[in-house]
Amino acid sequence: MQWDESLSIGVALIDNQHKEWVQRFNEVAAAIQSGEAPNRVMETLDFLFEYTQFHFEAEERCMADTKYPELDDHKQRHEELRKTLKNLEQDFDEEGVAPTLAHAIDTLLSKWLVQHIREVDQRFGAFLQERGIVVSHI
Repeated sequence: MQWDESLSIGVALIDNQHKEWVQRFNEVAAAIQSGEAPNRVMETLDFLFEYTQFHFEAEERCMADTKYPELDDHKQRHEELRKTLKNLEQDFDEEGVAPTLAHAIDTLLSKWLVQHIREVDQRFGAFLQERGIVVSHI
């Protein structure tokens, strides 16, 4: 998956985190598809999980600070992805580097991540822009 401006929400700090997130998902998928050693795949998955947690906390803090009215719904969607990532980790622990893991990660990228950014996160970006709120730190 490649980042393009259709994924931008108009908040540089969050967009940069999304770019990093996409890159990390791509690294996990590439590690699995190339048959890299399981420890390399696990390292990459671990970083992805940690980065996801960091990003979600930052995004939710920004939403709370700006009194975003859809914060609770957004948190719930984030929790759904956390559970999905935990399931991926369990699948890896049980099955190792398997085609089903590669497919699950690809589905996650193409469906959840893109849809979440284009629909849910972009609403937050529009909220900020409509109110003239500039986010300079998270």
